[in-house]
Amino acid sequence: MIHASSRRIEIRHILLPCRSIVTYSQYSRFQRILYQHYPKAHAMQRRKIAVACLSLLLVGLAMTTTNINKAHAFTSGHNSVTISNVLTGFVSPTGVGSGTVAQAGTSISVIAVVQASIPQPVSPTTTYTRNITIGFKGDWMPVYQNASIIQLTAGQISSVTLSIALPSAGSVSQGHTWTVEIWDGPATGTVASCTSGDAENYATSGTPKSCFSLASGTLSILTGDQYSAAQARNAANNILSTLTVGGFPILSNSAAEAQVAQANSELSLGDQSWSSGDFGGAKTHYQNAQNDANAALATQVNLGGGATNASIVSTILSGTGIALFGIGGLLAGIGGFFYLRRKPKA
Repeated sequence: MIHASSRRIEIRHILLPCRSIVTYSQYSRFQRILYQHYPKAHAMQRRKIAVACLSLLLVGLAMTTTNINKAHAFTSGHNSVTISNVLTGFVSPTGVGSGTVAQAGTSISVIAVVQASIPQPVSPTTTYTRNITIGFKGDWMPVYQNASIIQLTAGQISSVTLSIALPSAGSVSQGHTWTVEIWDGPATGTVASCTSGDAENYATSGTPKSCFSLASGTLSILTGDQYSAAQARNAANNILSTLTVGGFPILSNSAAEAQVAQANSELSLGDQSWSSGDFGGAKTHYQNAQNDANAALATQVNLGGGATNASIVSTILSGTGIALFGIGGLLAGIGGFFYLRRKPKA
């Protein structure tokens, strides 16, 4: 019994100096000797490191895959096209003119963002100037409407904005197609007869001009009444969708429920008017549906009581809370891994 006690004291006095005055190699040697005498501690340490490694693996799987620059390309692939002054997600009662719609006789804005490639290893492509031309063409246009040439070197980012005039329409003009094209070629002159693809075009590349499609899609062009009706229908449906969760209503006030019923009735009347070609009447009914849906939401919030309000807020915030909790757990796993690697315990 005395011998065992003396041994515990001896080990305790050995451990304390090791943390302050011995070198890392000496401490590592001592730790190996200690693990030989206490295999359970060694096994526990290995399990902790394995758990931390597994956490990092899960982090890697959860993170978005990094885009790798394409070999021999004049852009990095990190390009985007955004079109504004349009209405997306419209569902036409007749099926004609659904999807992305715009108002006839107005203009849409097309914004394209491009980044020049960052080639690896270092080559002539890192220094050559890319003469980028971006153009838009709808099937109602005879030729591309191009932006001014932008000049980019490796890794540079730039954007262009094109204002595109839309044709007039006497009725729903559905299914128009459009394309945004990008060219790399000479600083002056035509970009016609280009090689299809994202090939680089420096002096000795053998490819003087390259071009490819940045984006394409369809667009339905509506009259003024049709477009206003479509906007009101989307707005009413969006409000009504917030008053249900999983297909079940969250209203607990009879007055709000009656206003929702009225809103749905107006939506139905609007669809009937749209289908019969009375787009002015459809707009009126859809706007009434939007007003009734707004009134139902206000009634529920004002008269439903604190519990109902808390339920609505909880529904909105629950997804955000879960996401933040997951991120916190991943960060904790990373921190635990580095702590265990830097300061192992016997």
